[in-house]
Amino acid sequence: MPKMNVKSIRFEQVTRFFREGSMVMGTMRAGGLGVESRGEFESDQPEENIRKVMRVGEQSCCALGSLTGVVPTETHLTLNGEPLEIRKGDN
Repeated sequence: MPKMNVKSIRFEQVTRFFREGSMVMGTMRAGGLGVESRGEFESDQPEENIRKVMRVGEQSCCALGSLTGVVPTETHLTLNGEPLEIRKGDN
């Protein structure tokens, strides 16, 4: 990306989550509701350069990539210092 003359940049990202259910009843679940990114620029740069900065910023954001992409997960459990197998259907 070429060097750009930018007077000021303000970037804000709001991520919304939910959590519902009961821990006691084993129905607790959580997830993401959405991500909103907002960039405010003051610059004499062409509009396309500003759009490109925003695109590159979103593409390189680890938090946004984790929420919008397929992310492999692993769960490991120990009980009293010993590995504990997690079986499908355990609730």
